[in-house]
Amino acid sequence: MRIKYGFGNVILFQHSQQGLDYVLSNLGNKMVVLLDKNFDGNEIDGIKVFSAIRENTSLVYIILITVSKISEINSETLKMLINKDLFKLESFTQDYRKIIELVDDALSTLNVRVDAVIEDWIMRHPVEKREQIILKTRDGQAYSMNDILESIRKETSIGLQFERNLLKLAIELFSRQKLKLDDK
Repeated sequence: MRIKYGFGNVILFQHSQQGLDYVLSNLGNKMVVLLDKNFDGNEIDGIKVFSAIRENTSLVYIILITVSKISEINSETLKMLINKDLFKLESFTQDYRKIIELVDDALSTLNVRVDAVIEDWIMRHPVEKREQIILKTRDGQAYSMNDILESIRKETSIGLQFERNLLKLAIELFSRQKLKLDDK
């Protein structure tokens, strides 16, 4: 996986708490989590890690891998996984091509999300421009591009409002005139 996605982009954790801490302290970054349901010993199991991530955000794509048969997971746990937007659930496989397919699928889906498109747009700007204030609220709060991106990724009220307003604006502009679609 490190060869395909880059050594700096694939981080492995032997302890579930360390992985959870990393995810929660990096919510401002676009990421896909490949999570083992069955951690050994005194580790927090993958279901609890999933729940802890979901308490903070639904924008992290999580692929849960299990050595158990999926039919052995109790129905309440399966409902929770579905209702809290687990991206994929897969039985463990030695075939890493399957795991790479799952990650590719998650990345492909992640890259068409509104927050990911906003992130790509923001990251094309120089660092100094990303720190400049571009939005002020009626109550005097000021936000830079980076603040807005973090707010969207953490699903704060300002981030969700910005996302909604941006979509409304795009729909309004699209409905007013014919736009050339360009995938560049």
